[in-house]
Amino acid sequence: MQSHLLKTFTANFDPEEDRIRLDCDLHIEKQAQIFFTQRLGRLFISELIKKIETLATTDTPKDATQEQKTSSDKITEPVSITDKANSVWLIRSIDFENLETGLRIIFKDNEKHALHLEGDKLLLQNIIDVFFKMFSIAEWKTDCFPSWVNFEMKVETQSVTIH
Repeated sequence: MQSHLLKTFTANFDPEEDRIRLDCDLHIEKQAQIFFTQRLGRLFISELIKKIETLATTDTPKDATQEQKTSSDKITEPVSITDKANSVWLIRSIDFENLETGLRIIFKDNEKHALHLEGDKLLLQNIIDVFFKMFSIAEWKTDCFPSWVNFEMKVETQSVTIH
């Protein structure tokens, strides 16, 4: 099974499916929609937190942090899935692979679809924040999230984009 690298995604809660939906732009210039059930979402967050805790903490120079923020600010458009021919599938399993500078997360449907993302500790923490927002919108229990997640946040939109 070949896995494609995820470039950016927009997270949404789909109330009809009662699932979190990621609208994904892939590096191969295609798009995909993948769905998380509540059960798999909770397992994913629990495992991701464990993996983040084992990642080496490195101090990022202030200039590099500012450059990363500036470059991510340039991409403001959420991913919009418009082509009906895109892959749409339910995630059935998730693999984690340690990298020198972070972690690779592979989302699979156990049949023929897979995509992955690679990130450092900061990006992975942002993903946890995104999932917390989606759990809040879905009105799912958030007890699987770590204490550093902003529990006082106000949920104002139905989707979140991460780059």
